[in-house]
Amino acid sequence: MTIELPDWVTYPEDDWVEITAEDAGLDPEKFSTFIGSMEVKGASFGGEDHSDNKYGAVIARGGYLVHTWGDRHYRHQTASVGKAFMWALLGFAVADGRIDPDEPIHKQWTGEDELSHPHKYLTEGHHKNLTWRHIIGSKHESLHYGGFPIELGIRWREKVTGLEAANLTPGVPEWSKWTGDPSYDLYSHAEPGTVGLYSSAGFWRLSQALTYILGNDLKNIIQERLFDLIGIPAERWDWLTGGYVKDHKYLYPTIPDSYTYLDPPYEVNGNPVRSGPGWVVISASDLARFGHLNATQGIWKGKQVIDPDWLRGHSGGNKSGTSGESKYFTAMGVVTTEGFEYRHATETTSFLPEELFAGPVRVKGNS
Repeated sequence: MTIELPDWVTYPEDDWVEITAEDAGLDPEKFSTFIGSMEVKGASFGGEDHSDNKYGAVIARGGYLVHTWGDRHYRHQTASVGKAFMWALLGFAVADGRIDPDEPIHKQWTGEDELSHPHKYLTEGHHKNLTWRHIIGSKHESLHYGGFPIELGIRWREKVTGLEAANLTPGVPEWSKWTGDPSYDLYSHAEPGTVGLYSSAGFWRLSQALTYILGNDLKNIIQERLFDLIGIPAERWDWLTGGYVKDHKYLYPTIPDSYTYLDPPYEVNGNPVRSGPGWVVISASDLARFGHLNATQGIWKGKQVIDPDWLRGHSGGNKSGTSGESKYFTAMGVVTTEGFEYRHATETTSFLPEELFAGPVRVKGNS
């Protein structure tokens, strides 16, 4: 069912139009107090340096810019935010009739003679029952059900779980078969659907399979079927390939060798395999456009750009994120910015407290 949008919802053209909190239908005093209570600054996840304004965050409402922090045009890789675009790509494959998300992946792509070891072929072991939906997970949670146990290569080799040194716990999932080699161990270790675990490794396999199914560079598809329509030109963003990420030992300076699990193929039928786990290079200003598309449930200037079942926000471990909600029609774009306690992937309410809203957007001539 298509959502009925309020008549005050609009869409940014070449750039956002900035309005006051009052024009955005917010109580200006309460909004000022709320913003003033926040401690927002550049993040430092994994040793990244985002000092000196090398960060950005945007809040929009109804298609208008309401507030920014840092440099909203600053571009950087956004960690797991790219998983939101993998959802969109899977949705396009479903809409085109190329796949049934509940059918085993091996019916379309087996990986035979392309994946590095026979035990990884999607016709073998637990992969026989591995569906697209198992890997992508549920829209309303941050768990994946493909049986892929790896998140960071270095932590897998160390046989610990966690991201940065301060939050590590001993051990790996008890259902996994650990050898200590992240690349060798990149396969489904458990019957799909039986265990839920956040797994970037599964998204790497998904990106390889979708590159085959869609027959194109995944970045091109996002550009042509999504970003061209919502006003993000190709020169304003990038999507790192899996091969690039694997080869950059110090992608995160204090967490080296994080992505040694990224196994071949790095190219499928002549197309580079983009990094399904994430690493989209983009600005907060443009992420907020995607957030606004989430808020309008896939509608842009009267056109249903994408089925909302395949739209969602997502957070990135380096304090990046994008999201939008459909009650007050607020949207966010965040790039490497600390100070926001908000789960972009699963929250359904606005980042702004409800008591801040005083009414609809009130801008003359909006359409």
